[in-house]
Amino acid sequence: MSIDFYIIEDDKVVQNILNRIIVKNNLGDIVGSSNNGMKAIDDIKRFNPHIVLIDLLLPKIDGIKIVSAIKEAGCKVHFIMISQVTSKEMIAKAYNEGIEFFINKPINVIEVISVIDKVKEKIRMSEVIQSFENAIKGIQSLSEYTSNRTSKKYGYKDRIEKVLAQLGILGEAGTNDIVEIILWLIEQDEDTEKSIRKYKLSGLFKHLNDRYNKEYNISSNVAAIEQRVRRAISKALKNVANLGVEDYGNEVFIKYSSSLFDFREVRKQMDFARGKSNFQGKISVKKFIEGIIVTIRNEI
Repeated sequence: MSIDFYIIEDDKVVQNILNRIIVKNNLGDIVGSSNNGMKAIDDIKRFNPHIVLIDLLLPKIDGIKIVSAIKEAGCKVHFIMISQVTSKEMIAKAYNEGIEFFINKPINVIEVISVIDKVKEKIRMSEVIQSFENAIKGIQSLSEYTSNRTSKKYGYKDRIEKVLAQLGILGEAGTNDIVEIILWLIEQDEDTEKSIRKYKLSGLFKHLNDRYNKEYNISSNVAAIEQRVRRAISKALKNVANLGVEDYGNEVFIKYSSSLFDFREVRKQMDFARGKSNFQGKISVKKFIEGIIVTIRNEI
């Protein structure tokens, strides 16, 4: 399972030990580390890692306040606290603020790996449950959406959102970015399936960022847009794969498993959902966008 880690530890030796444990045992990717609490808060909001390994006692701002600040910001981060503190009151306070596990120093490699594996399993199960909930919401949204339409020839935006609803990601943060990118590509060239190949993804994301700033006065950045888009498409892949696991003859699975994704990657995601593999499927942003464009043009 691909997991992003962030380490907050003022002891460089301990920081390096945790880094080696994660890398050597293929537990995931380290997206950042810091011995500065305020910098760590900014980094976590930016990178949105899955798991944060955090010391309780830090200069200027302690670990509990960092956990509280991140939770208040709405970031869905899982915290594992690693400290030599033995005070039951302090540990209880840390749990109340939202940490998942508390590990005592000195570092025990087996314990760290075991705890991380438990948190990873919790994350995996949460994602599976969420994907089913999103799929159900998507079906409900599509039903409401269809019943309110008296004509099949509605606008491009409506047709794009219809596809996103079928995929169960209409409410995801990156879906608006996907809609805007496709609408802009359609504006540029009627032969949109070919025109997307003219652009680099970085160029599309930069254009969208400029458009948000100029037309809507919305402050964003290219990296944030790309992250939102990739997360939304990854969620769509998980939803489609889960539908295939439940029913290989599901219409949404049949329609989109190969048109919006590489089917080999869908199979990988299905094996992951069944617990047969530790590797998830990968996405192609361009194939996904091109597939939606082909789909909506065929509906005309």
